[in-house]
Amino acid sequence: MACANKRAPAVLRAMCAALAPALALAVPTLAAAQSLIEPQVSIELRPQVKLDHGSVRLGDIAFLTTRDMPTLRRLMALPLGPAPRPGSPALLDRETIVRWVEARSGLQTVDSALRVQSPAIRWTGASETEIESAAQQLPGEAVVSAARSALLNWLSQRSVRAEVEPVSTARDLLLPPGVPTLRVRPLANQAQPTRRMLVWVDAWVDDRFVRTTAVTFEVGAWAPVAVATTDVGRGATVDPVMLRGAMQTREVDLTTVRQGTPVASKAGGDSADGRQRLRRPLRPGEVLTSAHLETTPAVMRGNWAHLQARSGDVSVESRVEVLQDGRQGQVVRVKVPGSSGEVLARVTGPGQVEVQP
Repeated sequence: MACANKRAPAVLRAMCAALAPALALAVPTLAAAQSLIEPQVSIELRPQVKLDHGSVRLGDIAFLTTRDMPTLRRLMALPLGPAPRPGSPALLDRETIVRWVEARSGLQTVDSALRVQSPAIRWTGASETEIESAAQQLPGEAVVSAARSALLNWLSQRSVRAEVEPVSTARDLLLPPGVPTLRVRPLANQAQPTRRMLVWVDAWVDDRFVRTTAVTFEVGAWAPVAVATTDVGRGATVDPVMLRGAMQTREVDLTTVRQGTPVASKAGGDSADGRQRLRRPLRPGEVLTSAHLETTPAVMRGNWAHLQARSGDVSVESRVEVLQDGRQGQVVRVKVPGSSGEVLARVTGPGQVEVQP
């Protein structure tokens, strides 16, 4: 240095003498600054990882080095989010990971440490990390078999024989590692067999839901039902006489019935007690279904009913003509024989009406 040269001008030697104390103070300050930027943790990102669990942690995608064991454990367990679906790898870039780790750990990178004077992280390794979930393959045939078994069981409660065929080949399912279980969603009890039926199957692994898939079947289901052999008019009472005279038991494919629930021949005989009637006419060859039936009214237009009129302790009964259909609790118009006027009466039971006060 020029200060050590004996030939240096006297002014220069005086300046060096004045700066010497300041330089002596600067050396430890520089050393302290260097100690500040010494990283507490070194994190080396891996270029590619394959996971066998459902969540991503920092320790899964990076190699961490530090002398502080509690900090090491905390950072390795730092969650980054859910693992991607099997067969769909995900990319995480370094900048995103740095921001996430800094926000949740309280540590800063080396560049930031000079400003905030907090423990620092040094990042090395890959600029981005590809994350892929380990997977197992469940054959599509297993899915179809589970769906077919459930559908046949459902059809057996509604028919005497059934045939089901899958419309297309089911794809194999990619599932995470573990014990796979297939659970078929129940079919609705009130539903009726149709030509094409969709069965939903849920895939679970280790009691955790993973995904769902659907299998479509062509269906045929046969059962003995009541079929009309002659024309039956609207309003006809469904009773044993009507069933014997106008209906016949045939085995019919239930998937061809477009509306209502077919009335089974045995069920039709058991329920033919006169409490139901046809709401629309039946044609020869037509299947008797719930869509044809309605509850027979307590009083019917054109029939006779017993009218009861009360006034205090006095009760009077008479026979009246019913002018409109009515169910229990409804108000209908009735006519007393020999009278030109109508009376409003409330239906109290089969063939029974009561004058409104």
